[in-house]
Amino acid sequence: MSKETLEPPLPPIDARTEAVAERLFGLKWALRKDSTEIIHEEWQTASEWIRDGYLRQAIEVLAAADQAQTSTSDDYKERMRIEYQELTARAGRLRDMLQRYADGTLDFEPTCPISLLSRQLDVMNEYALILRRRANIEHISLGYQRIDTATRDAR
Repeated sequence: MSKETLEPPLPPIDARTEAVAERLFGLKWALRKDSTEIIHEEWQTASEWIRDGYLRQAIEVLAAADQAQTSTSDDYKERMRIEYQELTARAGRLRDMLQRYADGTLDFEPTCPISLLSRQLDVMNEYALILRRRANIEHISLGYQRIDTATRDAR
């Protein structure tokens, strides 16, 4: 660890990381409309602790970019499944609340008009239908579906 910052030492730095760090460094100078040559000279003569800071940022940026790039095509399918499950769960809770309101068993008075809540439920059901259609086209299994949101016609 460095004595001044208590940061772990930097790993070996390759040309890609160095270039990204210099670009990050150059962003603060970009507003001054300096030429890229001046930015490069300033980068080369910057204090070691300044360069280390930008190199650490570059390592983080590149690691995140590499991780995003290597994600598989199945990631979006899983995100779609999760989105659908969360949507149907929320719609189910809203549906239950509206039913309890209609039955007179709701233990609070909604501040929002019931007509607006009903419209919200209609939109949520329509969105669930769109997700089901898309999943069908893309051959994605959404898992368990509530009967009340799954039985609408496929139009």
